[in-house]
Amino acid sequence: MQPKVLVVDDEEDIRNFLLKALTRIAGFHVEVARDGEEALRKVDQNEIDLILTDLKMPKVDGLQLITEIAKTKPEILTIVMTGHGTMDSAIEAMKRGASDYLSKPVNLDELVIRIKRVLDEKQRFVSLKEYIARLEKANQELKKIDEMKSEFVSVASHELRTPLATIKSAIQLVLTEKAGATTENQKNLLTLADKNINRLVNLLNDLLDLSRIESGRIGMKFEELDLSALIEFVVSSSKPQATAKSISLEKEVSDDLPPVQGDGQKVEQILTNLIGNALKFTPEGGRVTVSAKISQKAKGMAEISVRDTGVGIPQEQLGRIFEKFHQVENSLHHSVPGTGLGLAIAKGLVEAHQGEIWVESEVGKGTTFTFTLPLSRKERREPAFRFLLDREFRRAQENRSPLTLFLIEVTSSTGKPGENDFAGLQDILRNCFVRKGDILLKREHDSIWAALCEADLKGAQVIRQRIEEEVRKGIENGRTRSLQVKVGTATYPEEAIAKRELFRRARIQLRG
Repeated sequence: MQPKVLVVDDEEDIRNFLLKALTRIAGFHVEVARDGEEALRKVDQNEIDLILTDLKMPKVDGLQLITEIAKTKPEILTIVMTGHGTMDSAIEAMKRGASDYLSKPVNLDELVIRIKRVLDEKQRFVSLKEYIARLEKANQELKKIDEMKSEFVSVASHELRTPLATIKSAIQLVLTEKAGATTENQKNLLTLADKNINRLVNLLNDLLDLSRIESGRIGMKFEELDLSALIEFVVSSSKPQATAKSISLEKEVSDDLPPVQGDGQKVEQILTNLIGNALKFTPEGGRVTVSAKISQKAKGMAEISVRDTGVGIPQEQLGRIFEKFHQVENSLHHSVPGTGLGLAIAKGLVEAHQGEIWVESEVGKGTTFTFTLPLSRKERREPAFRFLLDREFRRAQENRSPLTLFLIEVTSSTGKPGENDFAGLQDILRNCFVRKGDILLKREHDSIWAALCEADLKGAQVIRQRIEEEVRKGIENGRTRSLQVKVGTATYPEEAIAKRELFRRARIQLRG
């Protein structure tokens, strides 16, 4: 298909010359206009690929034309023709969106070459844009498949645990001979089956944990933790495993280490995974050391390390060590049984605490895994809220979808709202946020509810009105006492393009 070129010049001779030359020599489909005003009309009426325009013209001049085209029809390319001594104007035209410029009098061969080059650049850009669009579509489809996979793993793992528990109970019943006498050979076979069921249950538990982490459905109960006591408990629990291999398991934690903020069970799981991994890959007579200190690299964080004198990890494998099902290949030791999920789970749990985890290793000299946890501070942001806001904001950026943050403050004319008031309000708010992905939680240290919803500015206004109406109905129906509710909102990307700005705007509106 022939490119369509619009020639804009107030001199009729130049218009006619370029019309004939570009039609006959270059084979373009050419339209002409005497000034910018006529050119804008023709752009509205025709599909134009490129505009070749003079700068100095009556009514709408070349600069005005370029500015308007860049604003309303950015897909149309523009090339400027300028007389001698007006180079500054040509530079200004390029700043406003022109693709190229030529000096008058125009050399016809050069003009054709420059037009074709600009059109080729556009075609490459269009092709790249289409390619990016296809990649984005494929990426979205892969995300959907990954979500389906995670959902399948979660459901399958959950459903398999029940029959396995029944089988395990039956085996234990037979082993205790409550169902009748068994021979020694039968006991050995049943004991082997029982061990394999335990391995399978552990695998299913790991798959469930990983599925919850990846889908963002993992429950986190943040509280102030005595890290020294927690490490002492996990180290003591792991002592029998270390003793069986004659490995020295030591703890190095300073007495003045401040508390951290985290989920006790999840931190225990991280430590158990890392210590178990260290014991697994450390030969007899080796040493595993668990240490904790205030981080010098990350402000406001504690740094916990698990160091061993084991076989080490080859340098080329360090980048993949936290991948799912990755097993270290090392000629210094034979394959060690395991699911390959422990480190992936540890990484997910550390990141859920807003921490980082990394590994340092040298083959034959040992490995050190280090992770960070936030120190507890009296005036701290809610870790659960921070984790959810970070995760949902990152997801909105990746998916190019809107995200609205709601801050809902609750007060009562009869005094401080009680637990019954909050329970009633929770039911009301959950009815207002009806989408599956909507998140609602109460912040611990104030009477504020926070909600995250995939809604644009218009949708946020509808939800806000719904909240106010439902609270009023709740008061009228006696479901809550005389509660006053204030709502502050901010929407990405219409009102805020940064996470901090999103929270700040919602807080200002709440206090306004």
